[in-house]
Amino acid sequence: MREALVPTKYFEKTTETLYGANKQQLNIQYKLTNAKVCNDGVCYNTSFLMVKNLSQNVILGLPFIHLISPFKVTSERLISEYLGKEILFPFTFPILVRDLNTLKDKSVFLENQIANINIKQDYLSFLKDDLHFERQKKHLEDPKLQQKIQTFKRKLESEVCASFPNAFWNRKRHIVSLPYNKEFSERGIPTKARPIQMSSSLLEHCKKEIADLLQKGLIRPSKSPWSCPAFYVQKNAEIERGVPRLVINYKSLNDALQWIRYHIPNKSDLLKRLYNSNIFSKFDMKSGFWQIQIDEKDRYKTAFTVRFGQYEWNVMPFGLKNAPSEFQFIMNEIFNPYTEFSIVYIDDVLIYSDNIDQHWKHLDIFLQTAKHQGLVVLAPKIVLYQTKIRFLGHNIERGTILPIQRSLEFADKFPDVIKDKTQLQRFLGCLNYIANFCQQLRIICKPLFQRLKKNPAPWTEEHTLAIKK
Repeated sequence: MREALVPTKYFEKTTETLYGANKQQLNIQYKLTNAKVCNDGVCYNTSFLMVKNLSQNVILGLPFIHLISPFKVTSERLISEYLGKEILFPFTFPILVRDLNTLKDKSVFLENQIANINIKQDYLSFLKDDLHFERQKKHLEDPKLQQKIQTFKRKLESEVCASFPNAFWNRKRHIVSLPYNKEFSERGIPTKARPIQMSSSLLEHCKKEIADLLQKGLIRPSKSPWSCPAFYVQKNAEIERGVPRLVINYKSLNDALQWIRYHIPNKSDLLKRLYNSNIFSKFDMKSGFWQIQIDEKDRYKTAFTVRFGQYEWNVMPFGLKNAPSEFQFIMNEIFNPYTEFSIVYIDDVLIYSDNIDQHWKHLDIFLQTAKHQGLVVLAPKIVLYQTKIRFLGHNIERGTILPIQRSLEFADKFPDVIKDKTQLQRFLGCLNYIANFCQQLRIICKPLFQRLKKNPAPWTEEHTLAIKK
């Protein structure tokens, strides 16, 4: 830069040297630091060597070219980019072909240098993250830390765990109503359902279960005009557990109830939050829906019948169409202030953190929140301080999220020809776990989704090939 352009009070002494195009050393005693070169609203911090009697006011040389890299070169200008915006640096006079080629070579060289630097930085970042993770993992093996974790687990069990899902209603109650559709009138209540017959062993089991629900205050005797049939199912899950499951057919009531259109979160969107997390803890809410009270004026609507009596629920029963949405809404209202370290999917809660110390703070917030909100946590399902965890059908570790092997094996058990609509829905449902890991999956399954429509076309070889793929 020509010395006369800037007041000398901004100069600094320098011993740097500079040569002109004729290879003669220029007389330089001062430099200007912390200068800004601004173009189209974008400013670059740089410095200038001050030269007496310079033929040009300012010459932007190689240091500045490095500063605006990467750049493109045309016969008229250099083109850099800042936040997606092109910044143009036109040449002040026509440039020689030789110099133009030199600039192009310099552009390619600098671009390659930047790419190599980025690769090295990414690799160093990976090594840093890897070292951080291994240190956290090693620290978790410390007996003193394990003792501290077990102490915290006992605190959880004593403060937010209980045998009854309604054990902490003295702290706070969450109440929902069951509004009818506008078109529905109680004159349209179906006639009372006849009790479904049970075997003698199931009947005895039913009597014990009803007595237990009465004793816990979850149900009460009813004289409601509503009466939905109750029965037991013993599918694979129930057989594995060794206990049949009581089911109430609420179809007639669900048809009469108003829809609550609160969305259940997308699992894939939730899992995306976990890529930078290393430490996890997981909780289940005990008998989730049963922690929610039914408004007193609506309890008669939930009445169900068994061979020895009729009862109605004080809490939200399983089988009501709005139960998942109502529960998700309440859980979101509770945990939405903490979405930076918690995920809630209906009655499952995951706490995630970058490191052990941070996780202590997050767990303490979870404990205080659950306690204040009167939530009951299922003690046997508490999982604390894990570096690898299974959540929402996926194995999660160090930013790696993969569907559990069981999901893949379950899909393999289906036959190549699935003409039954319900069975096909189950097959497509289990593929949801791997949809994000197979970009072509929805295209492959398109013929199968067509089979879910009313009056589908006959099964063809195209459908069989889709199943096999």
